[in-house]
Amino acid sequence: MIMNKKYDYKKMRRSVMKIAKDACYSPKNKFTETVWDYHILPVVDHSINLGKRLKADLEILELSALLHDHACLVDKKLYESHHAHSADMAEKILIKLDCPRDKINHIKECILSHRGSVKKRKKSLEAKILASADAMSHITELADMFYLTYGVHEYKTREGAEWLKDKIQRSWDKVISEGKKMIKNDYKLIMGIINQALNKQPRG
Repeated sequence: MIMNKKYDYKKMRRSVMKIAKDACYSPKNKFTETVWDYHILPVVDHSINLGKRLKADLEILELSALLHDHACLVDKKLYESHHAHSADMAEKILIKLDCPRDKINHIKECILSHRGSVKKRKKSLEAKILASADAMSHITELADMFYLTYGVHEYKTREGAEWLKDKIQRSWDKVISEGKKMIKNDYKLIMGIINQALNKQPRG
């Protein structure tokens, strides 16, 4: 008789953490290693903080947050559908780590529905929290958003400000009410900076 291996979350967390961090620091990651400290870990932190406030499953949230962007880190060409590819990759990773099937399914659901630009119904509380945490990081990590705008996407000053304003507003609209309470000052700050840039008039 084959016995199922005992579920050890701490061990699984360490393994997933290493896999996620290695992807961020890989030469294949076109977003560079800064995505680890300025996006992945902030999404983890926001997920855990919201999860504690709303009494959600913190294990599901942490693993989902660590793997939510995995596909576009290992291959930038997968960016447009990275939510779907990341969900599939997360499943394969978690199967190898002997994660229980019900947890894998829950994590896949969270990752699959985390993008604001993709209209997919979020069934679970954890899925809503991950989507909010992802959006919150766009607002709280100001330096990273400037790097994404002008470093990765290489926008010029004004067009970058316009792109960033739209992204920040969409992110804000995606955040659940409890999350908005946590980051409202960050939102006001970044929108103030962007609007100041956009309000500049050409001078001869």
